[in-house]
Amino acid sequence: MRFFDFFHSNARSLNFSGQIGLPVLSGILLIVCQPPVSLFPFAFIALIPLLYAMAKYPYRHPFLPGFITGIVAYLGLIYWVIVAMNTYGGIDIFTSTLILLLFVLYLSLYLGCFTTAVFILEKKMSVPVYLSVPIVWTLLEYLRGVALTGFPWSFLGHSQHNFLIFIQIASITGTYFISFLIAAINCIVFFVALKKPISKIYLTVILVIVTASVAFGFIRVNEPQDAKLTAAIVQGNIRQDVKWDDNFKIKTIQIYSENTIRKGNNVDFVIWPETALPLIFNEETYVNQYIKTLPSMVNSHLLFGTIWKDQRGKVYNSAYVIGKNGDVNGIYNKAHLVPFGEYTPLVRYLPFLEKITAQGAGFASGNGHDPVITPSGKVGILICYEGVFPYITNATVARGAQFLVNLTNDAWYEKTSAAFQHLAFYVFRAVETDRYILRAANTGISAIIDPRGRITARTPIFEEQVLKGNFSLRDSMTSYIVYGDYFILILFLSLLTIITVQFIRRNKKQR
Repeated sequence: MRFFDFFHSNARSLNFSGQIGLPVLSGILLIVCQPPVSLFPFAFIALIPLLYAMAKYPYRHPFLPGFITGIVAYLGLIYWVIVAMNTYGGIDIFTSTLILLLFVLYLSLYLGCFTTAVFILEKKMSVPVYLSVPIVWTLLEYLRGVALTGFPWSFLGHSQHNFLIFIQIASITGTYFISFLIAAINCIVFFVALKKPISKIYLTVILVIVTASVAFGFIRVNEPQDAKLTAAIVQGNIRQDVKWDDNFKIKTIQIYSENTIRKGNNVDFVIWPETALPLIFNEETYVNQYIKTLPSMVNSHLLFGTIWKDQRGKVYNSAYVIGKNGDVNGIYNKAHLVPFGEYTPLVRYLPFLEKITAQGAGFASGNGHDPVITPSGKVGILICYEGVFPYITNATVARGAQFLVNLTNDAWYEKTSAAFQHLAFYVFRAVETDRYILRAANTGISAIIDPRGRITARTPIFEEQVLKGNFSLRDSMTSYIVYGDYFILILFLSLLTIITVQFIRRNKKQR
């Protein structure tokens, strides 16, 4: 008997609580394994209720259980969208709620497609569920991360940000491989617990891979890290409702400059967060002159976020790096903008979209991800959620970045889970690239993350603080930097091969 049998005797009477309750339970488990709850062991059983529901209960369409799981999971994971859009984005509560619901429905389509694909592969092509689940899940995660500008947020693998020995393999394979292993373990636990037949070869291969990954992680985590350079990260804690107020800008400059003078002396880098100076820096002559005197006063490089306008009148979400002598070492302009937050996609063809775009949008996109070269090293800059995208971090390091700096302003999301989720992604960027990451967040969480994903120093949220810590320059290139997401290509080719083999077998049987 196949895994999915919609007509077995136990399925004749519909069980509404089971049909709905089990997918809901999977959705809840997918929430609590992620930050800030971070019950990461639950990730290894999160898919089991969904798989059990699909096996036990007859659905009119296999899309439904996955879609239900997705709705629950994403409502719990990205509810903060409504806070950003309504509280600070200038969008009314009704429209903000509608945007959240539409976004959740869009993301839930991926889980609906997941259950549909797994069902079709088993029923039509006789592909074992334990084989299709990890492959399909991982491929759909990748698709979500690149489609429509991409939203690689809260992947299954991200739940393991605290399980450092398990995630070190990402330096070779990337984080998608972690999601693959977790999905595979879910299947193994499910099949073994329910005493369903599972290939011993498959079981052995997965267990060997997991064991080897953990052993590799144990060795890598225990390698000594040499951190000789120092940084002072200024967390100004400027509330979003006053950040762009003209009457508060002088106070903002005072907060950052005083903290720098008091605690930024003789460090290698003083770092301020995204748009720490909420003004067009190259047009504010007096502010420009004053800020350029700070590095020489404290004998440190100064890296800060601000706005830059070019000669054509385009404005950019930018980061300046000013040397100890007051010269501008370089400017980085954010390349990957937030749709409906920093720009309106397709507004030329669909003007009404501008009405659902947050206030303060209208930025132009920068050109590429080249590091800024300073006398103290090549710094790769990631503004806001650019570092959520592995390919951006890879490109920055491949072009020579010796350490990474993330400037962000998570004040948009108040005290929701967004700030904790956002921080977790940079643990993986550090592991993947073998780089220190210095993170400056306006209201937190600011942090220093070493190349093994350890958060060596961090701040609480919504507190004015100066975080000091050590880091080092790195020149190594991990396999993931060199080869990128080759694992996704392997999975895609494997799926095509499995389908082809099963198709040929089926045709032979029919003959």
